[in-house]
Amino acid sequence: MYFKDLSNISSVCELDNAQSAHIATVLRLREGDEIELFDGHGLSCKANIAVSSKRNAQLELIPSSKETQNPSNQLVGVLPYIKKDSMSFMVQKLTELGVTQMIFFKPDRLDQSLVKKDLSKLKDKLQEVAIGACKQSGINFLPKLKHCDDLAEVFNNSSITASNNFACFFDLEATNHLSSNDLTNKDEYIFITGPESGFSDEERFTMVEKNISVKSLGKNILRAETAPIISATLIQSFLGNI
Repeated sequence: MYFKDLSNISSVCELDNAQSAHIATVLRLREGDEIELFDGHGLSCKANIAVSSKRNAQLELIPSSKETQNPSNQLVGVLPYIKKDSMSFMVQKLTELGVTQMIFFKPDRLDQSLVKKDLSKLKDKLQEVAIGACKQSGINFLPKLKHCDDLAEVFNNSSITASNNFACFFDLEATNHLSSNDLTNKDEYIFITGPESGFSDEERFTMVEKNISVKSLGKNILRAETAPIISATLIQSFLGNI
Protein backbone atom coordinates (compact mmCIF):
# COMPACT_ATOMS: atom_id res chain seq x y z
CA MET A 1 0.00 0.00 0.00
CA TYR A 2 1.12 3.55 -0.75
CA PHE A 3 1.77 5.86 2.20
CA LYS A 4 3.65 9.01 1.24
CA ASP A 5 4.60 10.10 4.80
CA LEU A 6 6.12 6.78 5.79
CA SER A 7 9.40 8.31 6.96
CA ASN A 8 7.52 10.46 9.50
CA ILE A 9 5.59 7.59 11.14
CA SER A 10 7.11 5.80 14.13
CA SER A 11 4.56 3.14 15.12
CA VAL A 12 0.93 3.68 14.04
CA CYS A 13 -0.60 5.18 10.90
CA GLU A 14 -4.12 5.69 9.62
CA LEU A 15 -5.04 5.37 5.95
CA ASP A 16 -7.44 7.60 4.05
CA ASN A 17 -10.89 6.43 2.94
CA ALA A 18 -9.79 5.26 -0.51
CA GLN A 19 -6.87 3.23 0.83
CA SER A 20 -8.99 1.80 3.64
CA ALA A 21 -11.68 0.71 1.19
CA HIS A 22 -9.03 -0.90 -1.01
CA ILE A 23 -7.73 -2.97 1.89
CA ALA A 24 -11.19 -4.06 3.03
CA THR A 25 -13.02 -4.64 -0.25
CA VAL A 26 -10.33 -5.32 -2.88
CA LEU A 27 -7.55 -7.02 -0.94
CA ARG A 28 -10.05 -8.43 1.59
CA LEU A 29 -7.59 -8.09 4.44
CA ARG A 30 -8.69 -8.14 8.06
CA GLU A 31 -7.35 -7.31 11.52
CA GLY A 32 -4.14 -9.19 12.21
CA ASP A 33 -3.14 -9.53 8.56
CA GLU A 34 0.25 -8.22 7.46
CA ILE A 35 0.75 -5.69 4.68
CA GLU A 36 3.69 -3.86 3.11
CA LEU A 37 3.77 -0.07 2.82
CA PHE A 38 5.87 2.01 0.41
CA ASP A 39 6.31 5.76 0.04
CA GLY A 40 7.23 6.01 -3.64
CA HIS A 41 10.74 7.24 -2.81
CA GLY A 42 12.41 3.94 -2.01
CA LEU A 43 11.36 3.39 1.61
CA SER A 44 9.16 0.45 2.55
CA CYS A 45 8.19 -1.47 5.67
CA LYS A 46 5.72 -4.07 6.88
CA ALA A 47 2.76 -3.41 9.16
CA ASN A 48 0.01 -5.30 10.94
CA ILE A 49 -3.60 -4.27 10.36
CA ALA A 50 -5.05 -3.19 13.72
CA VAL A 51 -8.39 -1.88 12.40
CA SER A 52 -9.94 -2.68 9.04
CA SER A 53 -13.15 -1.20 7.65
CA LYS A 54 -14.24 0.46 4.41
CA ARG A 55 -13.75 3.92 5.92
CA ASN A 56 -10.98 3.43 8.42
CA ALA A 57 -7.83 1.32 8.45
CA GLN A 58 -5.20 1.64 11.16
CA LEU A 59 -1.82 -0.03 10.84
CA GLU A 60 0.84 -0.84 13.39
CA LEU A 61 4.28 -0.64 11.83
CA ILE A 62 6.67 -3.54 12.36
CA PRO A 63 10.02 -2.01 13.42
CA SER A 64 11.99 -3.05 10.37
CA SER A 65 12.22 -0.96 7.23
CA LYS A 66 14.21 -1.23 4.04
CA GLU A 67 15.30 1.33 1.51
CA THR A 68 15.56 0.59 -2.19
CA GLN A 69 18.23 2.34 -4.21
CA ASN A 70 17.04 4.86 -6.77
CA PRO A 71 17.15 3.40 -10.32
CA SER A 72 20.58 4.06 -11.83
CA ASN A 73 19.15 4.70 -15.29
CA GLN A 74 16.72 7.60 -15.39
CA LEU A 75 14.16 7.11 -18.15
CA VAL A 76 12.05 10.13 -19.10
CA GLY A 77 9.06 10.17 -21.41
CA VAL A 78 7.91 13.43 -23.02
CA LEU A 79 4.33 12.66 -23.92
CA PRO A 80 1.41 14.39 -25.62
CA TYR A 81 -1.95 14.94 -23.99
CA ILE A 82 -4.38 12.44 -25.44
CA LYS A 83 -7.86 11.23 -24.48
CA LYS A 84 -8.22 10.50 -20.76
CA ASP A 85 -8.72 6.73 -20.89
CA SER A 86 -5.86 6.25 -23.33
CA MET A 87 -3.66 8.53 -21.25
CA SER A 88 -4.40 6.57 -18.08
CA PHE A 89 -3.51 3.32 -19.84
CA MET A 90 -0.28 4.87 -21.13
CA VAL A 91 0.76 6.12 -17.67
CA GLN A 92 -0.04 2.76 -16.09
CA LYS A 93 2.13 0.81 -18.52
CA LEU A 94 5.01 3.30 -18.51
CA THR A 95 5.09 3.14 -14.70
CA GLU A 96 5.23 -0.65 -14.84
CA LEU A 97 8.11 -0.39 -17.32
CA GLY A 98 10.14 1.76 -14.91
CA VAL A 99 9.83 5.20 -16.50
CA THR A 100 11.08 7.58 -13.82
CA GLN A 101 9.57 10.83 -15.11
CA MET A 102 6.74 11.74 -17.47
CA ILE A 103 6.49 15.23 -18.92
CA PHE A 104 3.16 15.97 -20.58
CA PHE A 105 2.71 18.68 -23.20
CA LYS A 106 -0.07 20.07 -25.38
CA PRO A 107 0.86 19.14 -28.95
CA ASP A 108 0.16 21.52 -31.81
CA ARG A 109 -2.17 18.87 -33.22
CA LEU A 110 -4.13 18.37 -30.02
CA ASP A 111 -7.22 16.18 -30.35
CA GLN A 112 -10.20 18.48 -30.93
CA SER A 113 -12.14 16.90 -28.07
CA LEU A 114 -9.46 18.22 -25.66
CA VAL A 115 -9.04 21.77 -26.95
CA LYS A 116 -11.42 23.44 -24.49
CA LYS A 117 -10.57 21.26 -21.49
CA ASP A 118 -8.35 22.16 -18.55
CA LEU A 119 -5.86 19.36 -18.98
CA SER A 120 -4.00 20.22 -15.78
CA LYS A 121 -6.94 18.70 -13.90
CA LEU A 122 -5.76 15.28 -15.08
CA LYS A 123 -2.77 15.52 -12.75
CA ASP A 124 -4.43 13.96 -9.68
CA LYS A 125 -6.04 11.20 -11.74
CA LEU A 126 -2.76 10.29 -13.41
CA GLN A 127 -1.00 10.29 -10.03
CA GLU A 128 -3.57 7.75 -8.78
CA VAL A 129 -2.96 5.62 -11.88
CA ALA A 130 0.80 5.68 -11.26
CA ILE A 131 0.33 4.71 -7.60
CA GLY A 132 -1.88 1.81 -8.64
CA ALA A 133 0.71 0.65 -11.17
CA CYS A 134 3.43 0.73 -8.50
CA LYS A 135 1.26 -1.42 -6.23
CA GLN A 136 0.64 -3.90 -9.03
CA SER A 137 4.23 -4.20 -10.21
CA GLY A 138 6.05 -3.90 -6.87
CA ILE A 139 7.93 -0.77 -7.92
CA ASN A 140 8.86 1.41 -4.96
CA PHE A 141 9.50 4.60 -6.93
CA LEU A 142 6.66 6.76 -8.20
CA PRO A 143 7.47 8.48 -11.49
CA LYS A 144 7.56 12.27 -11.36
CA LEU A 145 4.71 13.80 -13.35
CA LYS A 146 5.18 17.23 -14.91
CA HIS A 147 2.81 19.26 -17.08
CA CYS A 148 3.82 21.78 -19.75
CA ASP A 149 1.84 23.88 -22.19
CA ASP A 150 3.92 22.93 -25.24
CA LEU A 151 7.24 21.47 -26.34
CA ALA A 152 8.94 24.85 -26.07
CA GLU A 153 8.17 24.91 -22.34
CA VAL A 154 9.48 21.35 -22.02
CA PHE A 155 12.84 22.40 -23.41
CA ASN A 156 12.99 25.63 -21.41
CA ASN A 157 12.39 23.95 -18.06
CA SER A 158 14.22 20.65 -18.19
CA SER A 159 17.65 19.15 -18.76
CA ILE A 160 16.64 17.31 -21.91
CA THR A 161 19.40 18.86 -23.99
CA ALA A 162 22.16 18.35 -21.40
CA SER A 163 25.36 16.89 -22.84
CA ASN A 164 25.28 13.87 -20.54
CA ASN A 165 21.77 12.86 -21.64
CA PHE A 166 20.49 11.00 -24.66
CA ALA A 167 17.28 12.36 -26.18
CA CYS A 168 15.37 11.27 -29.25
CA PHE A 169 11.93 11.68 -30.75
CA PHE A 170 10.18 8.91 -32.59
CA ASP A 171 8.63 9.90 -35.88
CA LEU A 172 7.08 8.10 -38.85
CA GLU A 173 9.23 10.14 -41.22
CA ALA A 174 12.45 8.85 -39.63
CA THR A 175 14.58 6.19 -41.28
CA ASN A 176 17.18 5.43 -38.58
CA HIS A 177 16.33 2.96 -35.83
CA LEU A 178 17.39 3.20 -32.21
CA SER A 179 20.40 1.02 -31.38
CA SER A 180 22.30 0.01 -28.26
CA ASN A 181 25.16 2.27 -29.37
CA ASP A 182 22.91 5.29 -28.78
CA LEU A 183 22.45 4.39 -25.13
CA THR A 184 25.89 4.20 -23.57
CA ASN A 185 27.11 5.94 -20.40
CA LYS A 186 24.38 8.55 -20.07
CA ASP A 187 22.67 9.95 -16.97
CA GLU A 188 19.21 10.14 -18.50
CA TYR A 189 17.49 8.62 -21.49
CA ILE A 190 14.65 10.72 -22.89
CA PHE A 191 12.15 9.77 -25.55
CA ILE A 192 9.53 12.04 -27.12
CA THR A 193 6.39 10.83 -28.89
CA GLY A 194 3.58 12.67 -30.63
CA PRO A 195 -0.22 12.61 -30.80
CA GLU A 196 -2.40 10.59 -33.19
CA SER A 197 -1.94 13.20 -35.95
CA GLY A 198 1.82 13.30 -35.53
CA PHE A 199 4.20 16.19 -34.85
CA SER A 200 3.70 19.51 -36.56
CA ASP A 201 6.46 20.89 -38.80
CA GLU A 202 7.21 23.51 -36.15
CA GLU A 203 7.60 20.86 -33.44
CA ARG A 204 9.93 18.84 -35.66
CA PHE A 205 11.98 21.93 -36.42
CA THR A 206 12.24 22.78 -32.71
CA MET A 207 13.51 19.32 -31.81
CA VAL A 208 16.00 19.15 -34.68
CA GLU A 209 17.24 22.63 -33.73
CA LYS A 210 17.85 21.32 -30.20
CA ASN A 211 19.96 18.50 -31.69
CA ILE A 212 17.49 15.84 -30.59
CA SER A 213 17.88 12.67 -32.61
CA VAL A 214 14.99 11.45 -34.72
CA LYS A 215 14.39 7.70 -34.68
CA SER A 216 11.94 5.24 -36.19
CA LEU A 217 9.81 2.66 -34.39
CA GLY A 218 9.18 0.81 -37.64
CA LYS A 219 6.81 1.09 -40.57
CA ASN A 220 3.60 0.42 -38.64
CA ILE A 221 1.51 3.39 -37.55
CA LEU A 222 1.12 3.14 -33.77
CA ARG A 223 -1.56 4.68 -31.60
CA ALA A 224 -0.52 7.64 -29.47
CA GLU A 225 -0.66 5.56 -26.29
CA THR A 226 1.15 2.59 -27.87
CA ALA A 227 4.20 4.43 -29.22
CA PRO A 228 5.49 5.49 -25.76
CA ILE A 229 5.05 1.96 -24.40
CA ILE A 230 7.04 0.49 -27.29
CA SER A 231 9.65 3.25 -26.89
CA ALA A 232 10.14 2.58 -23.17
CA THR A 233 10.25 -1.18 -23.75
CA LEU A 234 12.88 -0.81 -26.46
CA ILE A 235 15.11 1.46 -24.38
CA GLN A 236 14.80 -0.66 -21.24
CA SER A 237 15.65 -3.73 -23.28
CA PHE A 238 18.82 -2.11 -24.63
CA LEU A 239 19.75 -1.01 -21.08
CA GLY A 240 19.32 -4.55 -19.78
CA ASN A 241 16.40 -3.68 -17.51
CA ILE A 242 13.99 -6.13 -19.14
